[in-house]
Amino acid sequence: MYEDLTVTENIMEAFPQELGKSEKIDQTIELLKKLHMTHRATHIVRDLSGGEKQRVILARELAKDPMILLADEPTSTLDPTHARYVCEVLDEKIRNGLTMVFTSHETNEIRQLSTRVIWLENGRLIEQGIPEKIVPRFTQIYKTKKKRFTSFGKPLLKVNNVKKYFYSINRGVVKALDDVSFEAREREIFGIVGPSGVGKTTLSRLITGISSPKEGKVLVKIGDDWIDMSKEGPSGKGRAAPYISILHQEYSLYPFSTMLENLTSCIGVKLPKEIARIKAIETLRGVGFSPKVITNKLLNSFPNTLSEGEKQRAMIAKVLMKEPKLMVLDEPTGTLDPISKQAIVDCILRARENLDQTFIVISHDLDFVIDTCDRVILMNEGKIYLEGRPKSVAEAFEKNETFRERPNPC
Repeated sequence: MYEDLTVTENIMEAFPQELGKSEKIDQTIELLKKLHMTHRATHIVRDLSGGEKQRVILARELAKDPMILLADEPTSTLDPTHARYVCEVLDEKIRNGLTMVFTSHETNEIRQLSTRVIWLENGRLIEQGIPEKIVPRFTQIYKTKKKRFTSFGKPLLKVNNVKKYFYSINRGVVKALDDVSFEAREREIFGIVGPSGVGKTTLSRLITGISSPKEGKVLVKIGDDWIDMSKEGPSGKGRAAPYISILHQEYSLYPFSTMLENLTSCIGVKLPKEIARIKAIETLRGVGFSPKVITNKLLNSFPNTLSEGEKQRAMIAKVLMKEPKLMVLDEPTGTLDPISKQAIVDCILRARENLDQTFIVISHDLDFVIDTCDRVILMNEGKIYLEGRPKSVAEAFEKNETFRERPNPC
């Protein structure tokens, strides 16, 4: 996308040149309505959330009026409500003659959109057929039962009455966070869910000290002291930033370094090569890679040779290599298949149990949140809408009509 152009300008750029300007405008408005993005029509693309960017990309591809659409995880960064909107748009296009080949680990999408399915594993075709036949067999092997964890420590993170506003010529004041407060305890896996664009990623930036709130405080306990993350340390971030790691939605793997170099370079302490290699191998095993894959393929591979799921697990391994006090995971399962997702669940639970790790998990994947988190807050329009147990919060998110339509501030 063109990061410095508006959503509308990005979509209009994708239409065939022979189409008149008025036709482009009409069709752009229609696409924005169907994808529930009219409230972002005049926003600059770089200011959008990950889920909103994904819908703009889809709109650009549909603007080309293709005969065949190849879609790789078309709803990977979307919450359940907006994923349904995208599926409705794609379903309509398919009914009107579009041929689509798509990859997905979301079984609801597979049931709704596909007429034929192939099941791949480790590069091999396991089975093929109609969705009604393949999906139940596929999902049956990934069922898991979560054990309730109760050995929490004292509060480690305090977010007190935080406000974060943005100013724009086109849209005036945007309240990304509007008086948000909560606490997370030591060894707790604390979840943050909500529709796209409600302030989840902004909140993660404040917790990690990348940016500061307009009002309120973010406090992290290091030793016996509460550190105010709005006060900059030597790195230009909040003073507790060296004790906090974040997995961003967008990868930060070095493209011209091997995976071994990627993992060992982030430790921050100079270790002998063999010890660093052993630590990398053990960490990669912790996120679900087999010893054979690690030694024969992964360690000496470059990031662009890996699948999206492998990159995601490698990024989590990179975060774990630092052994931080607090870990923030922003959409850690965006493109993962059920096997890889379960490996991440196991990895997080093991890290909590064996290393006393504390996690803040920001996700739209409600099944993952239910399997992993101890407590969850549901956000909407920059505020905390609900706080509670993962299953009850997830059910409220899916059922509540409040999250199905976003108002147009214009």
